[in-house]
Amino acid sequence: MKKFSLLLLACLVSYTSNGIAETAAANVLPKIISNKWNVVEKVGDTRFKKFGLHIYDASLWSLKDNKSPGNSTSATVLSIVYARNIKAHRLLSSTHKEWKQLGFAQQHPLDAWLDSLEKMWPDISKGDFLVFVNNDDGSNAFYTDTEILGSINDSAFGPAFLDIWLSSNATYQKHRKELLGESN
Repeated sequence: MKKFSLLLLACLVSYTSNGIAETAAANVLPKIISNKWNVVEKVGDTRFKKFGLHIYDASLWSLKDNKSPGNSTSATVLSIVYARNIKAHRLLSSTHKEWKQLGFAQQHPLDAWLDSLEKMWPDISKGDFLVFVNNDDGSNAFYTDTEILGSINDSAFGPAFLDIWLSSNATYQKHRKELLGESN
């Protein structure tokens, strides 16, 4: 019984320390983002699992820059920290599937957007950040934790990309509510 208790305790300590590290990653923005803004507010976060496998942690942020009087800007940021390796083509396929499910195929130039994303997005390794910044002026950009990946020059892209997670018609409503801070 003592050996079993020690084994159980070791497993719990291991699980807890891993859980804390993974959750902590979703509670910070990469410095490449946070250094550019003077007001950073986390809206919500979620852990996405599929078939019991931890895929990623995501957090939604509101950023404001009012350093220059009369020249205030703001942005919405979706930060994703991946818990496993994922090929870029899988990210593209999932993105396309979600846009089609949202009914965007007829409303937006999905093929052009996906072509741009294909050139921009790298294969993902466990622990990698993929951060999307959608500015209030309609501009946007994707980042890793250390560099800018690129942007899509279409003001409709940002809201359409965020709608994958935030639309009232999004596939995963539990995660939507958690990102919007509507549930505990």
